[in-house]
Amino acid sequence: MNIPIVIKDPDIPLHSITRAFVSIVFSFAIACFAGDSFADDFTDAVRSFKNQQYRQALSLFEEGASKQDPRSEYALGLLYQNGVIVKKDTRHGLELITKAANHGFARAQNYLGVLYFEGNGVEQNPETAFKWYGKAAVQNLPDAEYNLGVMYAQGKGTRQDFSEAIKWLRKAAMHQLPEAQYGLGVMYSRGLGVVKNDEQSAYWFGKAARQGYLKAENKMGVLYTEGTGVEKNDAKAVHWFTRAAEKGYDKAQYNLGIMYESGKGTKADEARAIDWLRKAAAQGNSNAQKKLKTLRGRS
Repeated sequence: MNIPIVIKDPDIPLHSITRAFVSIVFSFAIACFAGDSFADDFTDAVRSFKNQQYRQALSLFEEGASKQDPRSEYALGLLYQNGVIVKKDTRHGLELITKAANHGFARAQNYLGVLYFEGNGVEQNPETAFKWYGKAAVQNLPDAEYNLGVMYAQGKGTRQDFSEAIKWLRKAAMHQLPEAQYGLGVMYSRGLGVVKNDEQSAYWFGKAARQGYLKAENKMGVLYTEGTGVEKNDAKAVHWFTRAAEKGYDKAQYNLGIMYESGKGTKADEARAIDWLRKAAAQGNSNAQKKLKTLRGRS
């Protein structure tokens, strides 16, 4: 039975890189505006919403939207999209968000890109998604920079162009977006759009891992077990596997179980190994399930 020593994440995670802001919670969207220079109705609407004065907030958002304030249009659109303090009306929400996007509001443009990429409430259209991501990305919105980089990497909505992918992922990574930092790590590890460089790959994986990005934490564990781009260090591998495993990441739980079973980087402890393997197996991790059968067969 062929059971891997450690599970690596897919070499290129770009299949799911488009951030799922379709399911955005409105309160999170409000928090995103914290650094903006608010004015008039919108300022008061945000304050009212935060203070749970929802009727007043709704009235003020509507007033701002009637004046074609794109922030109010976007906020009100999210309310209708998600059915928060109003009856859910995705069509009306889409109309408002589209207005905000056409008025140049980057967050609305990125949100529309996600809707068109996933076909959520609109007919799926990668080319249209690419267009909206591009409009937001040139305004330095990190999420849009990331999404645009993904489109270039995947060749969806545009021609595949790894150099352009690197350009936009790097912009987002420099804005401290952990998904983009992880994506850059992948690109350097594969030599896509750049010269293959294990040290640079580990550097970007490490930046994402230190922000708590699960795949990056697991990846750093893998790199330390291999000595790829970093000096081999099983104890550090256990550290990173533990961080991701404790957050429920099944691949890291499997990897941590293997480390305890083998005694690499930590004291051998079959009971703890089995515990972590069971956690991974309960999430459907086939490698953990196979490993548990092997351990039972030995006893």
